[in-house]
Amino acid sequence: MGEHHEDTIANLLDQSGQAVMVGDSLKADDALAKARQLDPVTFEIELARRAWANQLGGDEEIRRRRENVIKRLGGVAVAAAERIDVWKQLAEYLRQLGNHEGVLRATASGLKRDPVNVDLWVRRVKAQIELEQLVSAARSLKHACVVSPTHDAVEALIRVHPLCGKCGALYPTSGADTCANCGADGPGKGAPVRSVRSRHQSKFDIYFPRVRDVLAEALDMPDHIKKRLTLDTLVKRHLKRTNQQCARVLRAMSNEFGAAFDHELFKSAVIGYLDLLISDLIRAINPKDDKTIDTGIRRKAMYGTGA
Repeated sequence: MGEHHEDTIANLLDQSGQAVMVGDSLKADDALAKARQLDPVTFEIELARRAWANQLGGDEEIRRRRENVIKRLGGVAVAAAERIDVWKQLAEYLRQLGNHEGVLRATASGLKRDPVNVDLWVRRVKAQIELEQLVSAARSLKHACVVSPTHDAVEALIRVHPLCGKCGALYPTSGADTCANCGADGPGKGAPVRSVRSRHQSKFDIYFPRVRDVLAEALDMPDHIKKRLTLDTLVKRHLKRTNQQCARVLRAMSNEFGAAFDHELFKSAVIGYLDLLISDLIRAINPKDDKTIDTGIRRKAMYGTGA
């Protein structure tokens, strides 16, 4: 069961539907009330999902029903603005309905709360491409590459809509002959399509999510700070701590990585205050001794090559 009780709420809604079919309105209402009490937002998301999947009626009726789903879910998103899952679901429904301007609004609202959410960035790039906003799409795609350069969806976007190696503009297709911005040869004329994943699949990208989680938990960081911990920002201002907190972080790192964490190598960075960069922690990890990840990933961390 997830933290928002998705499975339990789905089961309660099933029970409510079954009760309606046998004419037991009291049991149906009771199941709905229990589901709503568990998590009102997840309850609304599940109702929206079921209403969206309902294919009964003609095309116009289905479209009206789906427009009502979007309207109601939009109200839920505004009321529970920190729930990123609502913004993502809303953006997906808007995309399916062909409302790409709505997708841009939904992703913008979600990214205000979670600026490193790669799913929202990917949805935003696709909407901008549909609207032929290629300059904006290029900026968003570059940001997605920074946020999560090894993500499957980011790599897929780069393959379908490569970036010009000369000026960084976005090609409308993977077979474009020339760059509309600078006139350079495109993939259609043999220009290489550079894989973001292969350029960034380093030890830093592989270990950063785990290091971030260890830091956030050891230092009791609130979620809104944890979400902003990136290799780019280096979050130096968030990591200034007392000697006791430094020791807590070191113990947490040792517990997480065991022999792979070179305690002696990192000791020099912890004098007085934990005024350090996340990259310092990652440099102290020795992939050769890390038995918690598979051989292929370990080899990429050490040598930047595949298995």
